[in-house]
Amino acid sequence: MKKLLHVSFLAMLFLSGCAVKKTITTSEAYAITIKNKQIALSDTGFINKGENYANVQIFSAGNVLFNLEIIGNYVCLDGRCLDKLAFNQQFFQEEHYADLMYDILLWHPLYDGKNLRRTPQGFEQDLEFSNSHLIYTIKGQTLSFRDTKNGILIRLKPLP
Repeated sequence: MKKLLHVSFLAMLFLSGCAVKKTITTSEAYAITIKNKQIALSDTGFINKGENYANVQIFSAGNVLFNLEIIGNYVCLDGRCLDKLAFNQQFFQEEHYADLMYDILLWHPLYDGKNLRRTPQGFEQDLEFSNSHLIYTIKGQTLSFRDTKNGILIRLKPLP
């Protein structure tokens, strides 16, 4: 019995070590639209950011409908984690580059600013690839990412 208690204690110690607390530096409320071949959601949610961390949660009637976390080299969608390139292949139907989703959530230009056109309220990018056509726009406090070839949309509008 004593051995069982020691083993149980060690198991709990190791398992709790995996639950790393993430420090959130910003949390903002948005009207969030996410659409791809597997998901079509449009509701209120939060984008939380920290060092090497980003999280998108979409709620409806108090329930979490969508929970995406970017932690280091992994993207976890509703608890299922993949490396960033595998996630991109599944979510965007294209591998792209590893930090594509992270750059979108941080409102950074994509592909090192390729085809970047500054506008009075932000910037626009129009990127054509063999299997995707990306139109990425930051206009004031609104973000829009579209892949017209794969039917993907990510839109973020701040809540008043």
